[in-house]
Order: sequence, then C-alpha cells, then structure tokens
Amino acid sequence: MRTLRAMRLVAVSVVKNEADIIEAFVRHSLAWTDHHLIFDHDSTDGTREILQALQAEGLPVSLFRDDQPGHLQQARSNHLTRLAAQAHAADWILPLDADEFIDGPGRPELEAILKKTGAEQTVSLPLLDFCASDQDAPTELNPALRLRYCRHAPSVTRKIFVPRALALDPALSAGKGSHALYRGTEALPAQPLPDGWHLAHLALRSAQQQVLRVVRAELQRMSRGRAAAGLDVHYRLGYQLLAEEPELFLSTSITPASALRELPLAYRGGALKHTAPQDWSRVARSLLPYLEQLATSHGRLADETGFDISPPAPADLIIREIPAASASSRPAGSPVPAFSGFTALSGWGPAEGPVPEAFLPQFHWSYAPATVLAIETPVAGTGQLSADLLTYSDHQTVSIELNGVSLSQFAFPRTNQRERVSAALPLRVGRNELRLSYSQHLASPHDPRALAAIFLSLRVTPPNHP
Repeated sequence: MRTLRAMRLVAVSVVKNEADIIEAFVRHSLAWTDHHLIFDHDSTDGTREILQALQAEGLPVSLFRDDQPGHLQQARSNHLTRLAAQAHAADWILPLDADEFIDGPGRPELEAILKKTGAEQTVSLPLLDFCASDQDAPTELNPALRLRYCRHAPSVTRKIFVPRALALDPALSAGKGSHALYRGTEALPAQPLPDGWHLAHLALRSAQQQVLRVVRAELQRMSRGRAAAGLDVHYRLGYQLLAEEPELFLSTSITPASALRELPLAYRGGALKHTAPQDWSRVARSLLPYLEQLATSHGRLADETGFDISPPAPADLIIREIPAASASSRPAGSPVPAFSGFTALSGWGPAEGPVPEAFLPQFHWSYAPATVLAIETPVAGTGQLSADLLTYSDHQTVSIELNGVSLSQFAFPRTNQRERVSAALPLRVGRNELRLSYSQHLASPHDPRALAAIFLSLRVTPPNHP
C-alpha cells in the first residue's frame, strides 16, 4: 500500500565564529527539519570543527564555503535556499541565523500550518529577544538552556519560511536577514504563523559575544570605505563605548531578570558533545586573524600607493607640550551623576534601559520639537552644560537657547554615534530656562512619540561660588 511522503523541511544558514552556540543550534534545528545546509564564512574560533564533528556523528548536515572575503551573506543564503529545493527535495526552506531557535508547539503542528498555507506564499514569525541576565546559571554551556529570560513582547522584526515553488523561482530572492521575499524591489506578503510561534533570538548571550559583534561589524564597515556608507550603523555606539568606556559597554551586557519575562526555550536538541567552555580566549581566536588580515591589506595598499611611513628627519620633528587639564572641583573618587543640575519641564522622557541589543546603558529620550529644562541657581555667573547624546535621524541639529537667547547650534555628523555637546551658560539668579530644539524626529505606529535624541548624560554645572 502506497503511503504519502511526509513534508520535507530543510534549514539553511550562513555562520561565522559561533562556537559557543553552533552545536546547540544545529541539534535543535534538526529536531524540526530533515537536513541543514550551512555555509561557514571562514570561522576561526572552532565553529567549523564543531560542524565537522556533528557531520561525523552522522547528523544530516552539509557544509559549504567559498573563496570570497566579502560579506555576501544574503547571496550565500539565497544560493543555499535554491539548493535546498533543487538538490534536497525541500518542500519548505527555513533560513535561520545561528542565534535563532524555532519555538512552538511541535513539528506536526508546523507541518499542518504550512500545508494549509499552500505553496505560493511565505509564512513569517517574529523574533523574541532573549538576554543574558543576573539569574543565569554561569556553568551551563548550552545558551538555549542558560538564557531563560526574554523581552516581554516579540520584536517587530520577523523571519520568513519559503515554500519550494518560490525558492525555485529565479525572479525571487530574500532580502538581507531573510525578513521578506522580494520580486525586484517589491516585498511579497507573508502569512503570519499563529500566536505561540516565534524564533528565540539568542544574540545577547554573553559579554564576549557582544564584544565580537560590535568589533567585527564596525571594523568590517570601516575597512570598506565609502562603499559601506550607511551599512550596519547600529553598531557604531557599541564600538564607541567599548573603545572609550569599556566598563560602561560591559555594564549593558547583563540585564536584570526583574526587567524581563521568564520564558525558557523548549530546547529539543539533546546534550552537547563538542562545545567547550567559552571565555575571553574565544574573542582573541575570533578577532586576531581578522585584524591580521586587515593589517596585511593595509600594508599591501601602502606598498602599492607609495605611502611614505618613514620617520621624519630630527630637524623636522616638532614636539609640543600637552596643556594641563583643568582641575575638577569634585573630590577624587566621587561619582558624577549622569543627569544632574536641572529639572525637566517638557520634552524629556523617563529613564530607560539598559538595552543591550542597542548597546545602551540607562538613558533618556528627548522629544521634538524641544526639551525644556529649568535651572535654579543662587548666584549669577557662568555655568556649564555638558551632554553625551546621539540621534537616529539623518541631518539632525540641536539648537541651544537660554532664557530666550540663542547660544549655539550643533549638527550631528552621523547617526548612532555618541557626540559630546557643551555650552557655557550665562545664568542669572533664580530660575533659568534652557531650551534644546531639534530639527528632526522619528515617530512610528510602534512608537508614536516624537523621538529626537537619546541622552546618555546631561549635566548642568552651576557657577562657581565666590
């Protein structure tokens, strides 16, 4: 008697330096799929060796590579998607990043939904961000078991699963991150999976992983010059904090469990056999080969362009004294409040954060058209405004006005980069009104506030007392 063939599901992934999570990811994904096609982009931290060990175990994993150094993630993912349909008889293809774990009732229920959806439309499901928290078990190697706390609501970001017919259509391709399928520039609609389905997103799983994310992304972007303008700008603040204030950066890598929801992932992959304890040595293993590659490339370019790096003759060497820094009136070791010296009257949001996915410590949003602050001082004189802030709006300008008199204007050179803004404040006795006006703002159906700038600090220093 002839039996109907079960639906065949194939996962496809492009990975690089994911040694802490790759084994758990593959074992879990194979509980949902029949085969996994994985492109390894020259991992140096042991990721490829773990994948080969899983393959040697007999798990249905196929590994791929190429000789291109460029960041061609989506081209590679689209290639694997078509290969899954052509060579692996996939009825549905599931593009997954190494930090995305399917979570839902079970495979039979997933197959029933996909069968009902039909073969002419993608389905989508949201990402639910999990965070390293102060309640994690530090000795648990498996991130899918260690990370038990997540955001209260899923992200607006969604991923798609692709049916065979659409995967074979050469006119269609998935955009970056496989968040939608496109015909040219037109995104095709996707059928949302019912409530109860999501991808557990484990990107924020450790301080080491946060360091690797921002350093790799920002150095890669900078090394590409003008061709990378506008790409991956969301990593800039994290890189800046890590370079200038690593303690502040690292403070964002752990989120209090009290600010999250406990919702352990239903991990289906079984015990780990090849994953070693992860520490800061993984950061060195991952980054040093890439840094060597960048340095070698720079040296080659210097040779080809005739760039002269020889030291100047002694007679041409100019040595200057570094000016003495102004002494602080604050006692040594006394903490400096990030927000002090003012009372917010309007255009100022409540304290938020930390938000590790955006590399943000505690912060305040300011709202357009203006933030209005009251400053009380018992004596007249010159005070000082100092603030660290950033914006997500292109061509943002902040104008500073005190008691109706314009003081200065600052134009942000780029988005997502922390800028330090200061101004001398000629304060009068009693109440003063400081107004910060913004030329741009962001608002969306998800957040209708007129968001202008993010303040990481804002301090008003009063005039010196006689």
